[in-house]
Amino acid sequence: MPCSEIGSRMITHDSDITRLVDRLEKRKWVTRSRDKKDRRIVRARITETGLRMLAGLDLPVRAFVGELLGSLVPDKLVQLTQICETIASQDRVTEQSES
Repeated sequence: MPCSEIGSRMITHDSDITRLVDRLEKRKWVTRSRDKKDRRIVRARITETGLRMLAGLDLPVRAFVGELLGSLVPDKLVQLTQICETIASQDRVTEQSES
């Protein structure tokens, strides 16, 4: 995906996506290439190494979320999800109005 799209999807927006992708590329987690139609666009693609690293995070993240939210009853989880979706949609509206 284009680096600008990566920046827009981040929870904490890093104004210097290029340096972030530099670090990911140095670890061989992503590769970069220029778009063939518009050379100004740089696309980052996750590598097999990056996919393996992410797969290794699945269990620890699930365990953390389980510890954090495991005591909530299903109705409360639904309510929490709705609140998070509301916050995320407000962030998108704010970002669109700022650009």
